[in-house]
Amino acid sequence: MPVTHFISHKIEKDSQLPGAKVILCEQEPPLDDYSQRVMSQLRTIFVQRASKRYGRFNPEVTSFKALTLDWLRNGQNFHAWSEKIAKMYADQMDNTSLEMDGSLAFISEEIADGERLYVFHLREKSNVAFNSNMELTETRFIDFSNTGFALCIDTNELLKDGQPEYLTFCYGRGDKAVQKLFSEFCGFSDTVNTEQDTEEFLQIVEAYTATMPDEEASQTRTDIVDYCVEQDKHGEAVEFKILSSQINDKAPEKFEQFVIQKREENRLNTAISETDQTHPETAPVAKSEFIPDRKSLKNYIRYSGKNKDVTLSFAAAALGSDVSFNAHENALTIKNLPARLLKQLKRANSAGE
Repeated sequence: MPVTHFISHKIEKDSQLPGAKVILCEQEPPLDDYSQRVMSQLRTIFVQRASKRYGRFNPEVTSFKALTLDWLRNGQNFHAWSEKIAKMYADQMDNTSLEMDGSLAFISEEIADGERLYVFHLREKSNVAFNSNMELTETRFIDFSNTGFALCIDTNELLKDGQPEYLTFCYGRGDKAVQKLFSEFCGFSDTVNTEQDTEEFLQIVEAYTATMPDEEASQTRTDIVDYCVEQDKHGEAVEFKILSSQINDKAPEKFEQFVIQKREENRLNTAISETDQTHPETAPVAKSEFIPDRKSLKNYIRYSGKNKDVTLSFAAAALGSDVSFNAHENALTIKNLPARLLKQLKRANSAGE
């Protein structure tokens, strides 16, 4: 996936000062191994994030989209486009109490079916290194672990105004208000509710495993969730056909057919209830895949939480067996304690006697 453009502009904004300062890169640097290596790391960070949201441009917020289309249609070069975006975003921070220190990196890369356009918020940090004379010197480098927000545009779909989710936006490290401002500035609008879609999918999984023996049902649910989590980590949608063959090679279409049937029923019921129509055949056709929400998936197979003094985490399958919940007293009773914890508790009990 070769990088075709890579340029960064620095933005500095003090929370106590009204204006943001923009330090522009005067010309687009030549592409080299560094740009390819940096993009490789950023792509991995982007793909593995669980906070991704999917959508398209809000028709009421036009500037970012119009400028991007102008570049794609050769109305201006990449450098001019990136400069305008950086300046406009900095202007959004004027007369606010927001604080920002870092660079906006504008990157495009070729993929098999077209191009992707990215905007990343990058930060730097300092450290000490040896120079060519083996003398200690200060150096600055990109702090990948502190990468902020990121936007990805499927430029092919944008040009033809195709699929409803040609934008992907994700939050990263740093001030959420600054990240939200960029989301609003670029006109990002959600069109896919991954949390809702995942909750619907998990309800279907519950229905599918309801008639299985407990052990088989638990293992099937775990296998399904593990597969979905891995797909999300790779930035891929979950295709029911492939998932179905993964969990049951003897009947590879069984789960797929069950899911599609249930999702179709849900679509028809929703369409009828929302529009009070008498022609359910006009409802949207249920898709054969979905984009998972990783947090919902993990919560499905494991309950966890913490407060000031207690941290708890246990498999959902343990509820009702090793773990009992009393809803009236908001209390848990736990049996079959981990050996290490049990040893510590017995030692503490002996010391107190």
